[in-house]
Amino acid sequence: MDNATLKAWTEPSREAEGSRKPLLILAAVTLGALVPFLGKPFHIDDPLFLWIAQQIACHPLDPYGFTVNWSSFVQPMSEVMQNPPLCSYYAAAIGSVFGWSEIALHAAFLIPALAATLGTFAVARRLCPRPLFAALLTLFTPVFMISAGNVMCDVMLLAFWVMAIASWMSALEQEQIWRFVLAAALISAAALTKYFGIALVPLLFVYTLARDRRLRWPLLFLLLPIAILALYDLLTARLYGHGLFTSALSASASIAAATRPGRLAELLIALAFTGGCLLSTLSFLIFQKRIVLLAAALVLVAFCAAFRSEVVSWVYLEGNTLPVWLQGGLFATAAAGLLVLAGMHFAQRRDAGSILLLAWIFGTFVFAAFLNWSVTGRTILPLAPPTAILIVRCGASINQLSRRFCFALFSVLSLLLTTADFREAECGRSAARHFQNEFQATSDRVRFLGHWGFQYYMQNSGATPFDRRKPEVRPGDIIVGPLPDPLIAVLPVKDLVEQGGVSLVRLPYLNTSVLGTGAAFYSSFGGPLPWAINRSPPARYYVTRAR
Repeated sequence: MDNATLKAWTEPSREAEGSRKPLLILAAVTLGALVPFLGKPFHIDDPLFLWIAQQIACHPLDPYGFTVNWSSFVQPMSEVMQNPPLCSYYAAAIGSVFGWSEIALHAAFLIPALAATLGTFAVARRLCPRPLFAALLTLFTPVFMISAGNVMCDVMLLAFWVMAIASWMSALEQEQIWRFVLAAALISAAALTKYFGIALVPLLFVYTLARDRRLRWPLLFLLLPIAILALYDLLTARLYGHGLFTSALSASASIAAATRPGRLAELLIALAFTGGCLLSTLSFLIFQKRIVLLAAALVLVAFCAAFRSEVVSWVYLEGNTLPVWLQGGLFATAAAGLLVLAGMHFAQRRDAGSILLLAWIFGTFVFAAFLNWSVTGRTILPLAPPTAILIVRCGASINQLSRRFCFALFSVLSLLLTTADFREAECGRSAARHFQNEFQATSDRVRFLGHWGFQYYMQNSGATPFDRRKPEVRPGDIIVGPLPDPLIAVLPVKDLVEQGGVSLVRLPYLNTSVLGTGAAFYSSFGGPLPWAINRSPPARYYVTRAR
């Protein structure tokens, strides 16, 4: 390691000094990248957060006090939703004032996205020589761009997460009590946005010990978020009969135990999700000579072979499986390179910053791979900032031309994937509107299967979700839903007459959550990749009528 690299790591860069210019650039680029997607239809779990927000608007102290038909049968929302309510309180405040339209809510969620990129800059300025570049790398990862187009809690968690780390670092530097209180409050807010936020407590505990080499009184402030989450669990137990935090932990463990594949397949899928979600950043690994040696052609071939034998047979795929296991091997190789780089960086430096990045990367990866109910892009999202910071911290020797080329190429890819996810969400809204127009005169007789955004728009049109616990249909009832739909089997087929349907075109060859293509950004239940370059089948919806 040369003196110039050491100096770059240990001394703040010019862009990290007092100038506001980098922050203004970062804010402008963030808004410029996300504003074109403000009209995105509500998608995946967005309806759950919106329904809770609408409940909060009427009953602010009882956020989960209603029932919902989400899995084709009616359940209490306190059993369906496995996230705390802070994000929905934010949506309730926005919706109550500005309305519940897509544009109003997506515009409001630009604020957490801005806070996440600016917070990443604040952390990066203490850890690497080019914090603006690290923050831009975080922004243009596929996982950030896709997640920022939703009104779920994930980007808000990331915002609180990086702001809490930046505040804790500042508190340790300044030794001011109010800064520790602020950091503890931000950790608490993260935990009440998404339960994984409480992982900040052990992360910052380890960082503080590595920095100061001894136990110190500021560590007591890390008990505050634990106390707040424990109080939340007690209050929700009184309201709903079970503590929602402990209930979420047990639900995640039971679902994972019942549905996860073998450990090797699980690891390969987690690596593929990590590599695919962060590919725009991990592309810079090709400039790390030691990593290139470790991730040479033989390693890539080994991952492709393992993906083909251990993973492809486990998931539902249509057509040729070659694109899936090739991309899976590539993504897994990139993720393995990240883990190796984090370990090598720690072995070389052994300072507080390298320990923070190592614990942040490995801790998030282990949770996403083995502890969450499934592998999802949403649980990979907290990996985006430390990955970008690590790449910049280790890549001081990357020449400017190479840096710009990689950044431009993979930023375009991230934007295209975000467009593909937008189009997938648009299919659900368009299908619902088609059925609304076709059956407007008999909307009270329309029942539907399927959920996510399609369910949200169907219910808004007056249709009723099908209850598989009460599968009886009346003569003249109209049943619609997406294909493929495994729940259609619960219908009494002999009493139904097929009456066509609708087919909608997706973005060609780019998929983020399309069953049969291998792409399943929102849950590995649907495929082993967060996104896939593969043939995009049309989104098909059926119509049947009861005799």
